[in-house]
Amino acid sequence: MIRVVANSPNLNQIVDKRCSVVERAPAPSTRAATSRRTEVIGRRSLLGAVLGATFAGQASAQTNARALMEPEGPLQLGLMNGRIRACPPEHNCVSTSAREADKYAPAWSAPNTFRDAKDAANALLDATLEAIPDSEFIMREDGEAGSYLRFKTKGKLGDDVMEFYVKNDTVSDRDWAGDQANGPLVLFRSFAIDVKYVYPFMTPIGDLGEQSKRLTRIRESLGWPLLGCELIECFK
Repeated sequence: MIRVVANSPNLNQIVDKRCSVVERAPAPSTRAATSRRTEVIGRRSLLGAVLGATFAGQASAQTNARALMEPEGPLQLGLMNGRIRACPPEHNCVSTSAREADKYAPAWSAPNTFRDAKDAANALLDATLEAIPDSEFIMREDGEAGSYLRFKTKGKLGDDVMEFYVKNDTVSDRDWAGDQANGPLVLFRSFAIDVKYVYPFMTPIGDLGEQSKRLTRIRESLGWPLLGCELIECFK
């Protein structure tokens, strides 16, 4: 019986075919390992692609941010057509010529006890150096229309510039008590040289009103009122 079965050609063919199938098919553990390797490789490729896109996006965003933060050109100093200049965009600044409500400041009026704008400018120069100890006097230009003064000082975020233009112009008498003693007109601008941002936000960092506070200290040390003001609040 055993010999007959062993020598049966049909059984030999079945055994050969089964052995052939077993030899060609990988073991279950081999298929699982191959599947895991393929899955890991796929995940690594996907992760690499995601990280690459992320870093590329960040680099592009930083480039765009730098482009937005770049100043539009060198800061313009001095008078423009006989007037103090307006505030540069994005800078912490106050000016008597500002077009933005949050950067505008009213002019001052020096007393009429001064002979002229040059005399009032002398008092302003001394008061600025005394009220702002770290200020540095940069230049002065005297002319028939008035006197221009420039200072540099330390600000909250770097160096700041202060400009004053004391004019011989006076405000016409409007029957206000505050106008009767008006002398030379004092125009000014105070601003930060640099603009600082917090990435990735495009909003400039403020200086907590330092420009306005500094000018107020100077004006209060002189005792000069805001232009055309007859109320005691104008001195505060």
